[in-house]
Amino acid sequence: MLKVSNLIEQGGLFIYPLIIVSVIIFTVILERFFVFLFIKKSVSDLFMQKLKNYILLNQAENAYQMLNKIKGPIGLTLKQAINHIEKDPEIIKEYMASAEIDSFPQLEKRLGLLNFLGKISPTLGLLGTVAGMIKIFHVLSLNGEPTQLAGGISEALLTTAAGLIISIPALAAYYFFISRLDNIATHLEKRKIELLNFLKESSEVNNYEI
Repeated sequence: MLKVSNLIEQGGLFIYPLIIVSVIIFTVILERFFVFLFIKKSVSDLFMQKLKNYILLNQAENAYQMLNKIKGPIGLTLKQAINHIEKDPEIIKEYMASAEIDSFPQLEKRLGLLNFLGKISPTLGLLGTVAGMIKIFHVLSLNGEPTQLAGGISEALLTTAAGLIISIPALAAYYFFISRLDNIATHLEKRKIELLNFLKESSEVNNYEI
């Protein structure tokens, strides 16, 4: 059974940047996983109903405390409606849009790097393959021994395999996180419209100066 140290040795020069890339990818995936783990992806209809009831009862502080427990863009954005509840709904909408602009980039951090490294890994592996093939042809030109040929073949195959092994989980994680972001954004848009419509209706019914 081959040891890791032997595989690294046989992988040639290009195995080292691939190792560095794999460490970076693993770190980013782990860090983003914990970020997404602790944010709220959605809020229930019951939650929204309680929020509306607090607004109807002029209990803005209770509504704010509810939203303060919702970590992530959903809580931060909907809180703007409570913070500026006395303003016109169109102005509230602008505050909510500003909160989205501030909060979503925090979730998108390092995802571009993850995508880039996932796509570049097979290219690094291919460079290693080319280097291994050059070594093979060089050995053949010198009528080298089979063991020397085996070294070039190992380098060519190992770097290709390493590049693909690194790339697949990196891109899978990237698209997983992007999918989560899209779902959060879609749900937030739904709840924003729902809350803004409610504020407009309650303003008309109760003659509030929102």
